[in-house]
Amino acid sequence: MSKKNEYISFAEFSRTYVPAINEYIYTFYSNKELSAHDPDIKLAYNLLKEYCTRDGKRIRPLLLLLSYLGYGGPISEIQSVIPVAASLECMHAFLLIQDDIIDGAIMRRGKPAFHKVCDSSYNRYNEHIGSWVAIVLADVLMSNALEMISGLTTTSMSAFLHEFAIIYERTALGQMLDIIWSNPEHIGDEDIPHTIASMKTAHYTVSGPLRLGYILAGGSSNDELQKLEQAGYKVGFAFQMRDDIIGVFGSEEDSGKSASSDIEEGKYTVLVQKTLQLLHDSTVKEQFMAIFKKKQKSKEDIQAIKAYIAKSGAKANVQQLISRYVNNAKEIIPQLQCDSFMKRCLLDFIENLFN
Repeated sequence: MSKKNEYISFAEFSRTYVPAINEYIYTFYSNKELSAHDPDIKLAYNLLKEYCTRDGKRIRPLLLLLSYLGYGGPISEIQSVIPVAASLECMHAFLLIQDDIIDGAIMRRGKPAFHKVCDSSYNRYNEHIGSWVAIVLADVLMSNALEMISGLTTTSMSAFLHEFAIIYERTALGQMLDIIWSNPEHIGDEDIPHTIASMKTAHYTVSGPLRLGYILAGGSSNDELQKLEQAGYKVGFAFQMRDDIIGVFGSEEDSGKSASSDIEEGKYTVLVQKTLQLLHDSTVKEQFMAIFKKKQKSKEDIQAIKAYIAKSGAKANVQQLISRYVNNAKEIIPQLQCDSFMKRCLLDFIENLFN
C-alpha cells in the first residue's frame, strides 16, 4: 500500500482501497464456495459474492480505514484491517437485503434485488422462496461479517465489538420504527422522521465507521469519540435527507433502487414531515394525507404526491437543512485530534458527497 500522505483527495484514497476491499470479499466467498459440498450451498456463496462485490461507493469501510490511519494506525498493518473494513460492507449488504424485502424493491445497485436473484436461482415452484432464502442468507452474511473480524488481534477488541454491536442494534431498531411508521394511520407532532433517519442511517453510515477506526487505532478518549459521533451524525443525517429527496424526485439510476419506492411505501420521512408543516391550508393538507396514506398508490397518486411536496416548498426547505448540517460537520472536523491527512480527506468526502 502507498503512503497515506500521497493521497490528496478522498477519491484517490478510494481508488487504492476499494479494490483491496472488493478483492478480500471476493476471495473470502470464493473460498467458501470451494469448500462447500452441497450444490445449493455452493450456489448461495456464489450469489453472496456477486451481491457484495457489486459496484458501490464503499463509504463505510473507507471511513473506517481513513479513521484508523488518521489516528495513527500503522499503514504497515493495514492489511490486517482490510477484513474489518470488508465486514462493514458485508453488514451493509445484509441490511440492504432486509430493506429490499421489506420494501418490496426489485432493483439494487442497478441489478435485481437479492431476493429476486434468489427467486430465479432457487426456482422450486414456491412463490416465497426468493424472500425466504434471502432472509436466511442475510443471516449468513452477518455471521460472515463477524468471521471477518475474528482474526483481528488488538488490545481494543472488546471496545471495538461493543461499539460494533451498538451500531447495528441501533440501526435495526431504526428499521423497525421505519416499518411501523410507513403508511401511518395518524401523524401528530412526533419527530419520528428525525429519529428514524438518525438511528437507521446516520450513525451506521458515518459516525459508526469513524469511531470504529479510531478504536482500532488505539483511541479511547470519550471526548474524541463524542466529536466523531457529532460530526458523523451531521453528515449521516444530511446524507439520509438527500436520499429522501432522491427517493421522491430522483431516478432509478440516482438511487440504485426502484424509483418512487419511498412514496409507494408511504415512508414518513423528513421531506414528508416538512410538506405537512408547510401546507398551511387544512383542506389541501387533508387531500395530501388522503393520497399519502393509501396502501396501494396508482401512478397518478404518486405524481400527485410529488406535486404536493414540490408545491409546498419542502424540497427547498430540506435542502437548506442539509446545507446547515453539512456546514456544522465542517466546523467540527478541524477540532478533531486526527492528522491533517484525515481532516483533508473528510472535508473532500463531504464536498463530493453533496455535490
